[in-house]
Amino acid sequence: MKRLILVISLIIIGLSVKAQDGEYHVRIHGQENKGIILDAPVSSIDSMFVNPTANNPIKVRTTNNLYSFDYSEVDSLTFPWVSTGTGDIVYITYNGTTVDIVNPYPSSEVIVTASEGKVSVTSISTQNITYCLSGDSNPGRFAIESAVTPTVMLNGVSLTNPTGKAMDLTCDNGVILQIADGTENILSDGTDSDKKAALMCNSDLFVQGNGTLNVTSMVKHPIKVKGICTINSGNFVITSDVTDVNGLSADSTLVINGGSFDINVSGDISKGIKCDDNMTINGGDFTIVAAGSTVLEVVNNQNVPSYCTAIKCDNDIIINGGTFSVTLPTSNQGGKSISADGNITITGGDFDILTQGAGAAYTVTGSTKDSYTSSCLKCDGNMEILGGNFLLRSTGAGGKGINSGGTMKIGLENASNDDLVLNVTTSGERITVEAGSGGGWWPGGEGEYANPKAIKADSNLTINSGNITVNCTQTQNEGGECIESKAVLTINGGNIEAYSKKDDAVNASNQLILNGGTYYVHSDGNDGTDCNGTMQINGGLFISNGSRSPEEGFDCDNNQFKITGGTAIGTGGGTSSPTTNVCTQPSMKINTQQGYAIQILKSDGTVVCTYKCPTFTGGGGGGPGGGNSMVMLFTDPQLQQGQTYTIKYNGTLSGGTEWNGYYTGNVTYSGGQSTTATLNSMYTTVNAGGNGW
Repeated sequence: MKRLILVISLIIIGLSVKAQDGEYHVRIHGQENKGIILDAPVSSIDSMFVNPTANNPIKVRTTNNLYSFDYSEVDSLTFPWVSTGTGDIVYITYNGTTVDIVNPYPSSEVIVTASEGKVSVTSISTQNITYCLSGDSNPGRFAIESAVTPTVMLNGVSLTNPTGKAMDLTCDNGVILQIADGTENILSDGTDSDKKAALMCNSDLFVQGNGTLNVTSMVKHPIKVKGICTINSGNFVITSDVTDVNGLSADSTLVINGGSFDINVSGDISKGIKCDDNMTINGGDFTIVAAGSTVLEVVNNQNVPSYCTAIKCDNDIIINGGTFSVTLPTSNQGGKSISADGNITITGGDFDILTQGAGAAYTVTGSTKDSYTSSCLKCDGNMEILGGNFLLRSTGAGGKGINSGGTMKIGLENASNDDLVLNVTTSGERITVEAGSGGGWWPGGEGEYANPKAIKADSNLTINSGNITVNCTQTQNEGGECIESKAVLTINGGNIEAYSKKDDAVNASNQLILNGGTYYVHSDGNDGTDCNGTMQINGGLFISNGSRSPEEGFDCDNNQFKITGGTAIGTGGGTSSPTTNVCTQPSMKINTQQGYAIQILKSDGTVVCTYKCPTFTGGGGGGPGGGNSMVMLFTDPQLQQGQTYTIKYNGTLSGGTEWNGYYTGNVTYSGGQSTTATLNSMYTTVNAGGNGW
């Protein structure tokens, strides 16, 4: 035994030399994967006592502390070389209501105290110290105040504090939170907590490591950061079921570069991820369920709705990548999946978003009525969706797919359409805010409604590129429009398909400009394309199907309708007439029948267009109409004034390539009848088996 003590003493003496680039340390490794339970520079050790044959502990006296370990706790003893600048580690191991502390620093610089599983650290050291936490404690807590940036390493720790925060980080220069790879870590407060978070950081927080952090709050926020929060990695499981909480909350900027986030908030008004300033997401995997509902709060004597939202920012949101699976179940009435009070810009990522809750009408004050509805993507400012893959579904009453309070831009100019895949569906019915007096073509007269919209901008909407599919499948009432701009709608490119069962497929309040792209839209119960102002077609390929009269393929309410290029086919019970004195490309109004195959040929037999008219599957918006009569508006760069064309109708088609009734390639037209028309003006009417309207 004396020989063993002598050998260890000689080793320590031999290793006690400090060099400019580092020195040797003594490390005692614990049993059962407890890790290092003592790490101290050899130069700081005054003495060691080892007596394995007697029932005595291993004792290590350093300059500042005396440590004692039972032999049953110890696995091995090592003497590693630690380079200067790597920093020494403070080890804090929780064991129920007791805590083992290894502090290699002078007590005048780093004070570590423990009481019944609750650890407090006060550091005035100028070194960036690492604090390694492991073990279990209930009640348990870790709190730190540090003059410089510490690293708090979660190395398999579980802390539950029934009366307050499980972790309290107060460091003016920020904190690095290291979630050790391969570890499971748990932080939770309790029902008796009077604090605001299970994990609170009072300054900036920088998160790294690939371990798992499970945070639960019983009374308020699971994670709250009062400064800038930057997350590079980590696997987060965040849960809270109380009202008005934020799963992950940052009072300042939030930047997420990676990691996985499994977040479940079920309380009313709650947010999965909340940021008071700008939010940037560059990567990460997000699975968020926001199950709480909307609450009306009284502000300045008015009812104001507050929502339960999966991702919420009080300023701007920028998303450059990541995978997002977001669900708002039926219990979340009026909630938002991703919402910003400012702007939203999305350049990439994969999005699978489902909002199921219904909206509702409410009284603001007195006789003033309003409504709230759910949205997949919502911003009060401008929105840009420039790339990514989107599956957005809103099934509740009045629900919106994409809703911008300002302008909206979809796709980059001259970009590949494959860079953006956008699929949006709404199926909920409209909400009656105030009932109308009855009468008129619209059911209920001039009532006020909260209508479901798939893509809606309160200002200008521009589509530049993308593969875009939009469906509004409402079955009872009008209001479900696929693409709507409350100002100017401009389409420069993209592959667009839109189907509305009861209302317009495309609607613009002030102006519609079609410059390029391919475009197929269809409405069973209203106009295919509707503009309450002027309409202009300059290029592209556009097919627009409306329902029976008085609905139209292209409807601009007798405002200016200018055609200068492109191929356009509009079918319905009628059509707006192009304004001949501003057009530079001729067009035809072909009176025909639903389901007829139409082929238009030049005088030399060259095929200009082959198109199979659709059949009406629903009624119009009211008024006269009915029967099988259909109007087809057609324009194409191959049409020239003064030329004579043959129009075949009521025949059969075979061969070729068909896209929504439009045929290209080697098409054979058989049977039917034909007529001829000479284009003596910019707009020529042709009878091809129909009467028009």
